[in-house]
Amino acid sequence: MDTIICNHCDMVSTRPILRSGQVAKCPRCHRAFFKTNTLKANKMFALAITALILIIPAFTFPLMSIHLLGITEGANLLQGALMMIEGAPVVTFVILFCAVLVPTLLTLCIAYSSASIMLGKRPPLLGYVLKLTSSLIHWSMLDVYLISLLVSAVKITSDADVYFSSGLCFFVVLLIVNITLISEYSSTKYWKYLRNE
Repeated sequence: MDTIICNHCDMVSTRPILRSGQVAKCPRCHRAFFKTNTLKANKMFALAITALILIIPAFTFPLMSIHLLGITEGANLLQGALMMIEGAPVVTFVILFCAVLVPTLLTLCIAYSSASIMLGKRPPLLGYVLKLTSSLIHWSMLDVYLISLLVSAVKITSDADVYFSSGLCFFVVLLIVNITLISEYSSTKYWKYLRNE
């Protein structure tokens, strides 16, 4: 018996047999929990490559500059996190993990699995990559970092002049691509490919 778990209320149900384009709803919470759309590996691969290209300027270009007492200081995401390493090492680790390491690894995993499908291959590492993707998808928090950056920028404006730089534009575009990638990703379809179903 093939079962499926609702992402919203955790109810276990029998996987419905649907025609292409149909959506099944959970009997308990009535939210959509299974779709029959085909896996678009080309689209996922293109999104992943776009995200990987955007990661470089988004993480290395200055996000904003602060002008205080005649001195202008700019910082990118990596510099901003590393500046706090002495005073708040745990915060530094969380920022580097959730805003740098996880999004990068997640994008690499999706690119690898999508490329495998596009090439019609089932490499031995594909199962491990799919497991890693399922774990990482909940830890990618670029949106949380952006919100905290904007909140801190608003608070600083009373004491200093804040200028947003080009890195912020790249970061926002990366965030949009990342959200699209996560929302379009379907682990079920990748596992079905791996099992040759």
